[in-house]
Amino acid sequence: MTRRAVLVVALAALSAPAAGGPSSMVAWTIETVRLVRSGDAGKGRTLQGDCSGCHGETGDVETPDVPNLAGQERLYIFKQLQDYKSKSRSSPIMGEAVTALSDRDMADLAAFYAAQKPSYAGGARRRPDRAIAGLVSLGDGARLIPACDACHGRRGAGNPGFYGMPGLRNQKEADLSYQLTTFRSGERGNDVYRVMRDISKQLTDAEIASLAAYYSGAAGKPAGSAAGGPQEK
Repeated sequence: MTRRAVLVVALAALSAPAAGGPSSMVAWTIETVRLVRSGDAGKGRTLQGDCSGCHGETGDVETPDVPNLAGQERLYIFKQLQDYKSKSRSSPIMGEAVTALSDRDMADLAAFYAAQKPSYAGGARRRPDRAIAGLVSLGDGARLIPACDACHGRRGAGNPGFYGMPGLRNQKEADLSYQLTTFRSGERGNDVYRVMRDISKQLTDAEIASLAAYYSGAAGKPAGSAAGGPQEK
């Protein structure tokens, strides 16, 4: 290829539109963080009526494929609501549910759910096998997989220092497995910097199943889940 041809190709690439938009429209500015942290749980309670059909009155239900919201990080909840509204995260059900919500409404809902006490709390009740324990606490440098604890907190308890990072404790095996699988396939792509997509691509089916079982065990809930993906995802 001649120098002129290379230049033409380079200019065309620079002028072409991006193949895809940003993974999320949420920017953790000081103003956004202050908004979320100023959320009013009392007002959130008045807004959650329409949510209770799937998530229950406190965001903690037994339905295997519905994620628990009780006690979840408020910044994470706010980000997911924003992502559903901007279509960064696809869901017919949730996309419709958030249509009329303002930023303040989302902050209030996030505050409400974060303040609820999960039905199942406490430390991990299952000891993972050595390989999974290594992924949880150390990661796998050969595959560029960081420790799960580094982002999600010890035993998935949450990590408020990482804005928008969910706690995995008190979640369900079916939902955790589904999320990792859809990150791996690219069906879900609202992870900033492709972090979860790149990590999950390195995980085997067995590792995904074992990690989901481990973190659902951290919630004290029995293993085993319904087949199929969550309807609201």
